Amino acid sequence: MMSTKACKHHARAGADINIRIAAALLFAGALLAIFGWTGESWAQAKTARIGILASQLTGTTDDATRQAYESFRRTLAEYGWVEGKNLSIEYRRPRGDPPQFAEGAAELVRLKVDVIYADSAPALRASFAATRTIPTVGLDFTNDPVAAGYAQSYGRPGGNVTGLFLDAPEFSGKWLELLKAIVPGLSRVVVLWDPNPGTAHLQGVQKVAPSFHVQLQILEVRRPGEIDLAFSKFRGQPQVVLVLPSPMNYQYSPQLASLTMKHRLPGIAMARQFAEAGGVLSYGPDLPSAHERCGALVARILGGAKPADLPVERPAKFNLLVNVKTAKSLGLTLPDSVRLRADELIR
Repeated sequence: MMSTKACKHHARAGADINIRIAAALLFAGALLAIFGWTGESWAQAKTARIGILASQLTGTTDDATRQAYESFRRTLAEYGWVEGKNLSIEYRRPRGDPPQFAEGAAELVRLKVDVIYADSAPALRASFAATRTIPTVGLDFTNDPVAAGYAQSYGRPGGNVTGLFLDAPEFSGKWLELLKAIVPGLSRVVVLWDPNPGTAHLQGVQKVAPSFHVQLQILEVRRPGEIDLAFSKFRGQPQVVLVLPSPMNYQYSPQLASLTMKHRLPGIAMARQFAEAGGVLSYGPDLPSAHERCGALVARILGGAKPADLPVERPAKFNLLVNVKTAKSLGLTLPDSVRLRADELIR
C-alpha cells in the first residue's frame, strides 16, 4: 500500500505535469493568436506540389495564355499558396502532341504531385488514363464530363476529377448564329475539325445545323502540316469557315486566320487570337476567368477538399471579338446586333 507521503508526492507530480501541459497549450494558443494561424495555415506550412499538363504555358509569347496563367497563380496566392514559398509547380508542355500528353501525365504521377491541373481535353484524357487517385482539375472546352466518364454528375463528380467544362451543343449554335448574322442567306459552312480532343463540338454543330438551314463540309485536320492542305479541299463554293477548338487549332490560330483571308472567307473560332490575327470573329470563354476558377478549385483541394465533392463548373464569362477591318475588306456589313454585342472591335 502506498504511504500518505508517496501519495502526496504523486499528486504534486501530476499537478506539475498538468501545469506544464496547460502552459504549453497556452503558449501554442498565443502563437496562433499572434500570427493568425488557422488549421488551414498549419496545413500550408508544408510545401505542396502541383503538376500542370498543358499545351501552352508560361513563357509563351501568347499574351492571352500568359494572362490566363497569371490569373491561375494569382488565385492560388489569394488562397495562401505561393509558388516558391509553400508551393512548387511541375510543368509539362506537350505542345499539342497526343503521345507527349501521355508521357507528361505519367511523369507527374511518378512524381506523386498533390494535384494535377490538366488545361485541355487531351491533357485531361491523358491524366485520367494515368491516375484515378491523384486529385485532378480539368479545363476542358470540348467534352461533357459525365459523358466522357470523368464524373458521375455535375453536382457531385464522385471520383478524382472536377473542373470547368463547356456545354458544346449549345455553344455550337452561338457560332452559327453569329455567322448567319454577318452572312445573310448563309447555307454552306466549312468546318475544320481536329479529332484529337474528341467529337463533342463536331456533334454539336451537326446537331444544330439543320435549325440554321446550313450544309456542312467537315474537313479533318489532325496535324499542323494538314492545315494548308485542308483549304485546298473545299467542295463547291463555301461561304464561311468554322474552326472547331483544339489545342493545335488554338496554337495555329494566326495561320488559320491568314488562310481565311487569303481565300476571302469570313471565319469564326473560339480563340481570340484568331480575330486578332485577321479572322472576322472569335467567340469563346474568357481564358483568364476560366483559369481563375480552376485555380480556386486547385487551392480548395490543397486545403483539404476532395474533387469528388466539388461540383463541376461551367464558364461564366465569354468574349466576342469582331475584326471590323477584315469584315470591311470582305465586303461584309456588320449588323448592330453583332457590333453592340461585341466585347472588342478590332479596327
